[in-house]
Amino acid sequence: MAVDILERLATEAIGLAADALDVEYKDGFEEVFANSGPIGFCIARLESSRQEAVRLREACDRLSRQKRPRRISVAGLEYSLRCATFDSFGEEAFHLTLRPSPRTEPGGASAARRRPPRSEV
Repeated sequence: MAVDILERLATEAIGLAADALDVEYKDGFEEVFANSGPIGFCIARLESSRQEAVRLREACDRLSRQKRPRRISVAGLEYSLRCATFDSFGEEAFHLTLRPSPRTEPGGASAARRRPPRSEV
């Protein structure tokens, strides 16, 4: 199965230690920013009329309407993606949060519940 544009960009952002993505329209382009706290930088600029940009906006729109987060796997860890919409100078924009799942996060909930192996006596 091919990786879609949203998963590809989220994977790139996670690799850059970002905790969020913003997708905004500006001057005929969809600009994608990877954010870590208050700092962000552009990781992609897609011409809005191109099919890849249309697919990105459609994927963000679908995700913003879902109640459950989308799950992706990056380097053996599972992440949840949530999307919210906001207004950016009269255009609909998307803010995606990228959070490690507690089940796969080192020292996460499932790791804390695991019992040590029994020692044989």
